[in-house]
Amino acid sequence: MPVYLEFNESTSQFFETTRSTSDDTILLVIDEAQKKLIMTVPSGKTMITRRAAERQARGITKTGFLCNDGGRYGRDHELEVLGEGGQLPDRLKESPREVY
Repeated sequence: MPVYLEFNESTSQFFETTRSTSDDTILLVIDEAQKKLIMTVPSGKTMITRRAAERQARGITKTGFLCNDGGRYGRDHELEVLGEGGQLPDRLKESPREVY
């Protein structure tokens, strides 16, 4: 059974939740069967929030996440990021200078 974690922007930490889907928060699913962490980023999130959540998720791949049941999940899992939220804006993808 997967473990669902929700990202709290004010503390920049993940916490255990019972919600399996969300349109307004970043969710991290720890799938022990496939050895994967799947982070879903909604489109309204900023790049700073996405990067903070991604850093926390990468930390979970190293040490795991201590859940309420006392188990530590997510260690040595592969991180997969889904969603369009927090992408680099188009105006920043191109150089402001023209090359002659």
